[in-house]
Amino acid sequence: MSATQIFHALQEFDGGRAASCEAAKAGFLEWAMGLGLETDAACEAQRALLHIEALPEDGQAAQLFLEHLKCASRVLPHPKRRG
Repeated sequence: MSATQIFHALQEFDGGRAASCEAAKAGFLEWAMGLGLETDAACEAQRALLHIEALPEDGQAAQLFLEHLKCASRVLPHPKRRG
């Protein structure tokens, strides 16, 4: 499922704060697990954000999903050996 499809589904989600948080996590995991092994998750998250950030965000679960994508779009530093 694409990030845009998940975002639209979460727009219609009706639940409390805890339920919205769990729905956003589940949506993010659905999106992340759909990526290929060779796929750069940060680049894919940035690409998804280009399409989604232009859409109106009414639902709390959709907003939380957007925050998960923003966190995933950051490039992680390369590991450095210490000691």
